[in-house]
Amino acid sequence: MEPTTQPGEVTTTLSEAPARTPWGALLFCALLIAVGCVFLGLAIKRHFFPTVVELAPMQQYDLADEAKKLVRKEKPAPLSGSLEKILEEAQRVHFDSYQHPLIGKPAPDFLATDVDGKPWELKEALKKGPVVVVFYLGYYCNHCVSQLFDLNEDIDRFHELGAQVMALSPDAAEVTRERYKQYGPFKFPVLADRGSKIAEAYGVFTPARGGKPEDLLHGTFVIDQQGIVRWAAFGETPFGHNPTLLHELAKLPKK
Repeated sequence: MEPTTQPGEVTTTLSEAPARTPWGALLFCALLIAVGCVFLGLAIKRHFFPTVVELAPMQQYDLADEAKKLVRKEKPAPLSGSLEKILEEAQRVHFDSYQHPLIGKPAPDFLATDVDGKPWELKEALKKGPVVVVFYLGYYCNHCVSQLFDLNEDIDRFHELGAQVMALSPDAAEVTRERYKQYGPFKFPVLADRGSKIAEAYGVFTPARGGKPEDLLHGTFVIDQQGIVRWAAFGETPFGHNPTLLHELAKLPKK
C-alpha cells in the first residue's frame, strides 16, 4: 500500500531517516579507557615509586641459629651430669667405627692456620693428648657447621679426657673470621684446608678427574696420642653423637 501524503508534506522512508548517535556505546568505551588509564597509572607508580614495605631489606638469615636448631633435633640439651655417667651411657649406646683405610694406621700429619694466622700442627697437638679431627664442607650452610656447634657445646667434656678438637674446611681464614664476627668463635681451632689437600690425605676428598666433579665428604677421626687413627666416620652428613667420641677417647691407651 502506497503511503499517502498531504500537499506540502515530505515523505521519508526508513532508509532515509537520519542516523542516531550511539551514546551508550561511546560512554561504555570512555569508561573502559578511564579504567585502563587508572590501572596504567598505578602500574607506573608501583614501578617508579615502590612502597616502603617493598624497599625494606629482607630479614637476615641467621645461620648459627638454624645450625643450633639442627643440633637440638638430635639431642635435647648439651651433655650434663658427670663424665662417668656420660661414659656409662655411651657404653650402652654408641656407634662403631666405619670401615676406613686409615683405621689402625698413622694419621697423616698436617700443618694449617686458624683464623688469626696461627699455625696448628697435628704432631704438636698430639704431644698434649689425643685429637679429634673433623672435616666439614664449609661455613656456607647450617647443616655443614651443625657438628661444630654440637662439639662446641660439649667441648669441656673432651678436655676432661685430655683431648683436643680440630676442624678443617676449604674456607679461607678470612671467611671463617667473618662468620666469627657474626656468630661468635668456637672453643677449638677451625683451620683452612685450601684445596682440600688434607681432606684428600684422610680419604674424604676426591679431586675432579675423568669428567667427574670433585667430591668432599664430612669426616670425623679419633687419633690416639701415638698418632694412630682409632675410629672414623664419614659421609654426606656430619657425625653428631658426641657420647660416641667420648667413649672412643676414654678407651684409648695412655702414652
